[in-house]
Amino acid sequence: MSGPNPSTRKPLWIIMAAFSVVLVANGFLVYYAANTWTGLETEQHFAKGLAYNTNLQGAKRQKALGWQARLSTSFEGSEGLSGTSRIQFTDRNNQPLRKLDVRIIAIRPTHEGYDKEFALSETGDGIYQGAFTLPLKGQWDFRILAQRGDNNYQRVERIVTP
Repeated sequence: MSGPNPSTRKPLWIIMAAFSVVLVANGFLVYYAANTWTGLETEQHFAKGLAYNTNLQGAKRQKALGWQARLSTSFEGSEGLSGTSRIQFTDRNNQPLRKLDVRIIAIRPTHEGYDKEFALSETGDGIYQGAFTLPLKGQWDFRILAQRGDNNYQRVERIVTP
């Protein structure tokens, strides 16, 4: 009677090695997925999703107002992180809109935690102006928010720092 043949165990070791590689790769992917950016861009996304019809009605009200905004942004200094935003608001008849409460929320689309908000003050003839400082260079979404009484206006424009 002869002992076990070593060649009969070779397929077992190959299968075990293959499953070990798969388990190590899956473990790495699970760790990486659990410890990196969540991908969630919107806080309270479920509640905002439930308010979808309300948001559609708000968009219709905004369109009925006929307000228009023209944003211009200028940067100062060599860093390109500080500057001034200027927005001209007009109504449907191209008349200047006065006495608005205007704010801009600067949102970094690729990084969490860098959002900034700044207020703009009226300088006359429907023109609102305000200074800002951004923490990073690159692309930013400027969410323009204007309000007068119950009337609201909002729009998003993408800007890129120099």
